[in-house]
Amino acid sequence: MTLIAQYFVTGIVTGCFLILATIGFSLTRRVEGFLNIAHAELLGVSAFVTWGLNVKMGWPFLPAGLFAIVFTAFFGLIVGRIVYDPIRKLGPAVLLISSVGVAYVIGGSVDALVGTGIRSLNIPLATTYRFFGVRITDYQMIVVALAALTGLSLAIFMTKTKTGLAIRAMSDNPGLAASRGVDVQQTSRATWLLASGLAGLAGVMLALIATLSTDIAFHQILQILAVAILAGLGSLYSVLLAGLIVGVAMDMSVYFIPAGYRPLIAFAVVIIVLFLRPEGLSGRKSK
Repeated sequence: MTLIAQYFVTGIVTGCFLILATIGFSLTRRVEGFLNIAHAELLGVSAFVTWGLNVKMGWPFLPAGLFAIVFTAFFGLIVGRIVYDPIRKLGPAVLLISSVGVAYVIGGSVDALVGTGIRSLNIPLATTYRFFGVRITDYQMIVVALAALTGLSLAIFMTKTKTGLAIRAMSDNPGLAASRGVDVQQTSRATWLLASGLAGLAGVMLALIATLSTDIAFHQILQILAVAILAGLGSLYSVLLAGLIVGVAMDMSVYFIPAGYRPLIAFAVVIIVLFLRPEGLSGRKSK
């Protein structure tokens, strides 16, 4: 029972990381109307900016991570403006295919700049705590706390601020939002900044809890897609629930099958849930 509880706790941590990684992806999908496969590579940009500042330039982890989040937010905005805005009218299929190309360009650029090999941050070793025989590290607790704080902050932002309400209006009906006076271009820029910043936060957490290789970011896209598909097109809360379900399912499965099959479990959960509920956890049908 202790081993099962350990896998469950680890799954919660994995789920919280997936929440951070997927919220921005889902936000872009709802507002911009396409699946941005390159979103996963933004995690890698943030992770390696953090690593470069921390290890190569000697910055403490916190300022390095904060800089990486801001850098990634504006990097994502620039990519959105230069690559996606000019071809927006060509439709979501063209945008999707273009995002795959962008993912390879970003991934290849990171690979060329950083090189191959395994890397880690210059930070103290994680402190392990035990609760009723279950282990969890202080870095894992940071991921859980940040996921909870991010979810709460984003919910407040989306319901209490003018920009957040504009983003919600755009996600529901862009044409109607524009007719009601919403600045579509400004809202799009805010969405890119927010979504890319959230990817930056996830990338910093990835650098904190994992050893880094230049292909680690691309490997996240399958899990991000699984969470986004499971959540559907509904509220923020459906993404939070989907992230936890996928994370717990993947890590609990290690009790029964080899760890290499974790991505398979993620999509197995998606298939089962969508078979019973085709619109996803949100209860909203795709546009």
